[in-house]
Amino acid sequence: MNKQSAVSTIANEAVNQLEVALCYMAWIDSLSYAINCSLKVGHGQHAEQLAGVIQHLSCDYHNMLDSDVKNLNEELNTLDLRD
Repeated sequence: MNKQSAVSTIANEAVNQLEVALCYMAWIDSLSYAINCSLKVGHGQHAEQLAGVIQHLSCDYHNMLDSDVKNLNEELNTLDLRD
C-alpha cells in the first residue's frame, strides 16, 4: 500500500470513529434526558438505573477510543506522519 492510500485509509477510519462518537453522544444525551425526567416525577430508582447505563456506556466507549487512538497513532507513526 502506498503512503497516499494508507493516509486515506487512516483518515476514513478516523471519520468513521467520529461518526460512532456522535451516535454514542446522542444515546448519552437521551439517557441524561430520561434521568432528568425520572427525577422530576420522583422515580429515583429508574434514574439510578439509567445513570448506571450511562456509566457503563461511557467506560466501555472510553476503552474503545483509547484503543482506536493508539492504533491510529501507530499507523501514522509507521508512515512517519505523526509529530
